[in-house]
Formats: sequence, C-alpha cells, structure tokens
Amino acid sequence: MRPMEPELETERLFVAIPLPEILKDYLKNEAARVSSKYKFARWTHFQDFHITLHFLGDTPKENIPALYQALRKVSEAGRSFQLRLGEWGTFGLPDSPRVLWTGVSGELGPLQELQSRVVSATLPLGYRAEMRTYNPHLTVARKYQGEQPFPAEELENLRGQGDSSGEEIPDLGWTVDGFVVYATRMYAIPMYEMTEKFTFPTA
Repeated sequence: MRPMEPELETERLFVAIPLPEILKDYLKNEAARVSSKYKFARWTHFQDFHITLHFLGDTPKENIPALYQALRKVSEAGRSFQLRLGEWGTFGLPDSPRVLWTGVSGELGPLQELQSRVVSATLPLGYRAEMRTYNPHLTVARKYQGEQPFPAEELENLRGQGDSSGEEIPDLGWTVDGFVVYATRMYAIPMYEMTEKFTFPTA
C-alpha cells in the first residue's frame, strides 16, 4: 500500500481594489437602509467591500512568492487614478436577482487597463482569465428572497440622500493608489484577509 501524499497547502486568493474606510462605512449604512426594504439571503460585511480585478482561486502556498513578484511588476508600472461609487445594479433575473451591487464611475480606462495587466501577468503562472466581459462593481448582497418580485425599476432611486441624523453624503470619490491580494477565510467574519499590498509609484 502506497503511503498517502501530504495534502498540498493552498490559499484561495483574488486580486482587488479595496474601498477606503470612510466609504466602507458609508456603504455599510446604505446597505442597512436598503436591507430594511429588500430581503436578500446574504449581505456583504462592510470590511469585505472591494472591486475584484482577478479571481485566482486555490493557490499552492509555495507558488505565492512568484505570484507576488509578477504583481509587483504590474504595480511598479502603474499610476494612480480616480474612482467614484456609482449606481446600484443587479445580476441575474430582474425580478429575482442573484447579486445586488453598486457600480463605479470615474477613470474607468485606467481601471480596465490595470485589470487587463493583472490578468496578463498571471497567465504565465497558470491562472486563467475569465471569459465574460469585465464589469467592475462592489457586491452588496446575494440571492433575493422577497415574497414579491424585486422592483428593478427602483434601482436608480436606491442611493440615499443622507441619513436620518441629517449628515450629508460624503464625497463618493477616491484615489486608487494600488491594489491588494485577499485570501478567503471561509466562515470567518469578515471573510477576506489582505495578504499583500501593491502600491503605485508616486509622481
């Protein structure tokens, strides 16, 4: 009988742009307000809000240094750009969406370029590019469970006009000065742990 080979240790990784803390707090309050009206099975923990650039999947720990080296080259050739929280949207059937998200606006050209360069840098390491068109967003909730069909026509009105205390909406824009790698910690709250940060060169 052959001895059992040791299980290869892996990390479930993805590359993403984190959201600034002030906007995490803002989106947390937005989600709480929306959740009081629309029933979804799972709501994203506010510390887990992010814009995915590339999902990497289960990565052997011994391969992570080479991954970081490739991503560091991407960051060294990058430059800062501006993004802004955009409108709400959904994926899936309009009356029973599987994902509720908020989009982004601003300098989408540099964002698309960064996403493409991250994918290209990781392809030689064995990671696969997704076939679907890249659609940058922040997932807020999953799996609509309302008794009535989801009112898709109300999406454009979901953005709040301030909170009950009378505070103004903060500036929804921010400077993207780099990106990070997150590891998924199943069943943990929050679920994503930053394992490495890559910063663009300063001018």
